Amino acid sequence: MTEFKSWFVDTYHSEVPQDLLEYLQERPDGVTCESATLYNAEDMMAYTEERELEEKGFVYLGTGNTLDVFLLRAADGEVVLVDQTDFESVDATFKSLSTLRNLLNLQ
Repeated sequence: MTEFKSWFVDTYHSEVPQDLLEYLQERPDGVTCESATLYNAEDMMAYTEERELEEKGFVYLGTGNTLDVFLLRAADGEVVLVDQTDFESVDATFKSLSTLRNLLNLQ
């Protein structure tokens, strides 16, 4: 967890959103359900850097059950659902990670 916090602060120059911290503490190995997978801290860092999303201010959170990807906007903690082939095209927006988790029953 310490590595993720340091990475987040160094990368985005802000603190980790509280609901992301809570998720990572509650689910250190990530979580999967029928409709989505949310990754663990190590995978979030790796997938974010692999796709150079940190340059755009996003964290790669996980995937939907099709070709969807969940991204967290580091500046305000908002979560967006995008197509994995076009990260610019937003299919849905969630107020927070907690809202997404509640809707998908990813507790």
